[in-house]
Amino acid sequence: MTKVVDNKTLNQVLTNYHCSIDNNTVSPLGNGLINSTFLVGTINEDFVLQRINKNVFKYPPQVIDNAELINKHLLAKKRVKQYSLSPLWQIPTINQQPMVIDTYNEYWRAIHYIPNCFTVEEVETPEQARQVGAAFAQFTSALSDFPATSLAETIPDFHNLSKRIDQLKVVIKADSQDRLASCQPLVDFCFAQQAFIDEVEQLIKQLPIQVTHNDTKINNLLFCTKSNQPLAVIDLDTCMPGYLMHDFGDMVRTCCSNLPEDSTDLANMKISFDIYSALAQGYIDNFGDKMSELEQQSLVIGAQLLPFMIGVRFLTDYLDGDNYFHVGHEEHNLERAKNQLNLYRLLHGSREKLDEITAGYSVYLNE
Repeated sequence: MTKVVDNKTLNQVLTNYHCSIDNNTVSPLGNGLINSTFLVGTINEDFVLQRINKNVFKYPPQVIDNAELINKHLLAKKRVKQYSLSPLWQIPTINQQPMVIDTYNEYWRAIHYIPNCFTVEEVETPEQARQVGAAFAQFTSALSDFPATSLAETIPDFHNLSKRIDQLKVVIKADSQDRLASCQPLVDFCFAQQAFIDEVEQLIKQLPIQVTHNDTKINNLLFCTKSNQPLAVIDLDTCMPGYLMHDFGDMVRTCCSNLPEDSTDLANMKISFDIYSALAQGYIDNFGDKMSELEQQSLVIGAQLLPFMIGVRFLTDYLDGDNYFHVGHEEHNLERAKNQLNLYRLLHGSREKLDEITAGYSVYLNE
């Protein structure tokens, strides 16, 4: 379990930035469940102080190094007007180090803070969806000439469907919590999707590797308080080598259902096709010809893949005793699994319509 941050530790870390609790304001920032994040107010310029969760990110220096490489690239793009959003650079210590290691061997970093901005928790309109697609497209497009494989995998095999299926098979065989009987139809449904699983495996052999964000929810964007437009992409911890369909699929997963991911009202689940259309338009238009024709075609696969994969992960965690995801009650992960696999079922059944919508924004349509 991650240790609670005490004032003594905060002071120890802050001295590396010429600060202290006595002379500065330090307050919790955001509602993230992974890292411990604080806003430090100083007489000169505020900054964000963050402790990286070692339970999730086994090698925190990789997270810090990846962010440093990405932000240097984006800053260079910004200087030559090839990136319109604001990069968030990391601030070195007084000894010019990229991080601080405290007495508990926990890793901390300081990050540039952008004032006069706000976050949004969920997409409510097509215009917001278009902004989400556009902002994440601008982010990844600006990194399209960055050597993606030079980044570390901060969470290995994060979006590796074959590995996720293998993990499910292992916990099914063990059935350590005697829960298999309660969800056998759901397990059978997952394995009945073998044709889709095979399609994904064949597709990734052909797709180019890109720098992907891998957590493309709207609350990982900062919006300007004056213009209400996206200002910055934040939370780069899961930025890794990947495929565009992963990022687009996560947008669809988190934006296009009318229900939260743990709702049990599955009979009334619907796909918002106007939100999907706006996401596709924003994403494709802002990528332009930096996205290959095959990558554009893969977006519809990604839209189905991410709900399916997270559904498999929720089901795996349920069978394994709820060791990964935080749960509010005994069947919470099972309810999430049913929800996300139902979303996959609806998207999979609407594939022809999704293809038609996506192709309508393709830059290759009239070639």
